[in-house]
Amino acid sequence: MAPYGVMFHHFHDSSHPHGQGAISAQELAELIEHIGRNRILSAEEWIRRADGGGLSDTDICLTFDDALRCQYDIAFPVLRDMGLTAFWFVYSSVFNGNVEPLEVYRYFRTTKFASINDFYEQFFSAASDSFPNEYASALNGFDPDAYLSAFPFYSSNDRIFRYLRDDVLGGDCYHAVMTALMASNGFDTASIAGQLWMVDDHLRVLRDNGHVIGLHSYSHPTRLSALPPEDQGEEYRRNFDHLVQVLGHAPMPSKYEKYPF
Repeated sequence: MAPYGVMFHHFHDSSHPHGQGAISAQELAELIEHIGRNRILSAEEWIRRADGGGLSDTDICLTFDDALRCQYDIAFPVLRDMGLTAFWFVYSSVFNGNVEPLEVYRYFRTTKFASINDFYEQFFSAASDSFPNEYASALNGFDPDAYLSAFPFYSSNDRIFRYLRDDVLGGDCYHAVMTALMASNGFDTASIAGQLWMVDDHLRVLRDNGHVIGLHSYSHPTRLSALPPEDQGEEYRRNFDHLVQVLGHAPMPSKYEKYPF
């Protein structure tokens, strides 16, 4: 086995809903103990060993994606109590006042439906009604088991949803379906946007506690690789500029600023 990172996204408690895939503070602590706390390197030690070619097959690091407030509120205290640091890969648009739909849509389907399959039922119906030709053509002969087959934790409905979202509808049509669904279910985006993401001060606290903040694009496109190269570059340039402004240095610890980000 090669050295690897364990990646986290969503966490739940009394303030953050228990959505699909979210874990609690206790579950995080138990997972870390199961992995073996002594195997988990600090973020800076991981960088130092990786830079020097000194990572061993048993080395592990922890990573957190997407600048989610639930990570700061729930996971960060667990890591602090256990004496661990991690990589936090953040996208920047939400720190500048933008409301990116990816997390809004997740919060909507988590809080407005009794189950994820109830959401899927409404979504599939709405997509079929709004784009009947595209919907019927796309699903004719589609095999969910063959799509995203490297990720066995996805259900058949998960796979159909992601296929429709990413490969069939695309951004504009997908957003149109979701906007209509949210309106019909009385969902108010403005009322929850402030609960979803960190703010700049949270990044500074993480930095001051030894964590490493890294790039994750500016607006978090779900298919970044499908953008023209110049647009991909702009995503990371804007991400980089924001983190330099907040952290006071390139998005790595200062002693590693030799890296050409």
